[in-house]
Amino acid sequence: MSGRAAASLTRLRRGVWHLRRGGMKQLRAWSLRERSERHQTGPGGLRGAEGAWSGRGPRRHLSFAAGASLGRPPRRAELRVGVILDEFSLAAFDYEWTTVLLDPRRWREQCETEQLDFVFIESAWSGEQCETEQLDFVFIESAWSGNSRLWRGKIGGPAGPSSEFRHLMAWCREQGLPTAFWNKEDPPHYADFLQAATLADWVFTSDEGRIGSYCRDLGHERVAVLPFAAQPAIHNPVRPLHGRHSRDIAFAGMYFAHKYPERREQLQMLLGGAMDASPTMEHGLEIFSRLLDGGAEYQFPAPLDSRVVGSLRYDQMLTAYKAYKVFLNVNSVVDSPSMCARRIFEISASGTPVVSAPSAAIPEFFQADEVPVASTRAEARQLVRALVRNSELNDRTAHLAQRRIWAGHTYAHRAERVVAAVVPHRSEPVRRPSVSALVPTIRRGQLEQLCRTIGGQVGVQTQLVLLAHGIPLSEQEVRAVGRAHGIDDVVFLTEPSATTLGACLNRCADAADGEVLAKMDDDDHYGPQYLSDQLFALDYSGADLVGKQAHYMHLTTSDAVILRSGEREHRFTDFVMGPTIVARAELMASNPFPDLRRGEDTAFLRTVAASGGSVYSSDRFNYVQVRSATGHTWQIGDAELLAAGDLKFYGRPYEHVDI
Repeated sequence: MSGRAAASLTRLRRGVWHLRRGGMKQLRAWSLRERSERHQTGPGGLRGAEGAWSGRGPRRHLSFAAGASLGRPPRRAELRVGVILDEFSLAAFDYEWTTVLLDPRRWREQCETEQLDFVFIESAWSGEQCETEQLDFVFIESAWSGNSRLWRGKIGGPAGPSSEFRHLMAWCREQGLPTAFWNKEDPPHYADFLQAATLADWVFTSDEGRIGSYCRDLGHERVAVLPFAAQPAIHNPVRPLHGRHSRDIAFAGMYFAHKYPERREQLQMLLGGAMDASPTMEHGLEIFSRLLDGGAEYQFPAPLDSRVVGSLRYDQMLTAYKAYKVFLNVNSVVDSPSMCARRIFEISASGTPVVSAPSAAIPEFFQADEVPVASTRAEARQLVRALVRNSELNDRTAHLAQRRIWAGHTYAHRAERVVAAVVPHRSEPVRRPSVSALVPTIRRGQLEQLCRTIGGQVGVQTQLVLLAHGIPLSEQEVRAVGRAHGIDDVVFLTEPSATTLGACLNRCADAADGEVLAKMDDDDHYGPQYLSDQLFALDYSGADLVGKQAHYMHLTTSDAVILRSGEREHRFTDFVMGPTIVARAELMASNPFPDLRRGEDTAFLRTVAASGGSVYSSDRFNYVQVRSATGHTWQIGDAELLAAGDLKFYGRPYEHVDI
């Protein structure tokens, strides 16, 4: 039986079980949940991020299923860019532009018919299509074997660029088709790709320290820094159904016995510390060697060789990013303020902390609580032990690093930097959507707290849409309190107490001006980063609606703080807590809340899921659902809540939850 047939049979058996256990109602609920989870990375023959051993003896190795993208079109599909990129960069920029992989045999045909905007080339050692592809520009990077090895040895090296590459660049200049060259191998390979760089209209470098050298050697100032970044379509915290953080520590990379002495010292320090910590762990340190079958000068020496477990393709590495509790990073370049390793952005965005050896670039991009840096073997041992042992520390570290990345270090930001330089009239800076907070209230006494919460949101432009639901509240008072807390945009509405909550929410949605609408309660706690993080989640997940299924709850009668549905964090789902619903305005317009007094949010979510909409449960931070004995539209006893959640501590939760 094929894997697909076996999976279908398993789903059928589970469906029958739910039908027998709870009838059609439970079957429908399970079916919606099962459908929502298909948005997550598929197992590909293995279960999620669980590793599998194969081979025998010295050829025994650890493998992972290939990672999958979230399946989204290019962010700016209208930009047509001819590219020569390696597989890593192509995977990143392919979600930003409509990319045309230039071929050294037919680049002119491609360029003329594809209507390109520009050509983007990376420093590739190993990209024909310009006449037929009608490109906007050409983008080339310093890849050793660009475009599936078609340009191997044709861009860099002692002999300089090949005739195919020179003809491509000369033709682009004659036709007025802008070209951009990205040397991501700076500074060690500056000389190898300098001749290629002289042929481009714009030059981007991974090393800020080389800008002066380029300006001098090229005779112009069309030079800018372009660091690495993360691509949320493939580097994201969406958790696999199985195997997430099931292993301990990983390092993936190469060993150079013949060059980069500082890097070798970092490896001995960082990997040595991880080896020292390994006896206390189930798996300990595992090394994936990028040149496992290469020459002797690329093999890890003893005792590190005992920790080598194989080699992974890039698509498998995307899954491995989520399988380990900690990844390690060393730097071939330690003195550049901008040469920050690609893996730091990618792994952090995937939800796993990175412990790095020192580098001048890391503090330029990340704080110490986002990407910890170890300077000694003892520090490395303690840092990896702490992150492996403490899931709370682990998740908080990854979350803080992700927030930094979403705010300014995605390939959307990098792509727009290129566009702004090369074809500035086509530039569209990355911007955040405006937000309207929808708040029907029956509690006049919560106005001050509500305005303090909305006014305290950081990194977002927020409109307050407040509906007084059967209570004596004046517009003048609402606007005055709003202004006192920095809220300039207030929409004030009223409805009699007979109006259902669903109808009140629809009226709020109709009156809102925001591109994104957020349903919020007046007595729950929302940390200052709440709305900003939810907007990030809406973007990196690509979901139609985001919210929090995993969430903290404060039981004020006992002062207990519990975590509910913790296992549903960072997953596509069919349910999130009503006060955390965040969606684009169009979704709420096409799926109005039902005319109900209670359960209107649950019914709304079912409508969205049934219509094929995707729902994503984001992180557990920056929100606390407050439950007291009275005053809520649904009632459930403390004992029942404690039985369904995990008790975390007693006392004020906000210092713990707000990060």
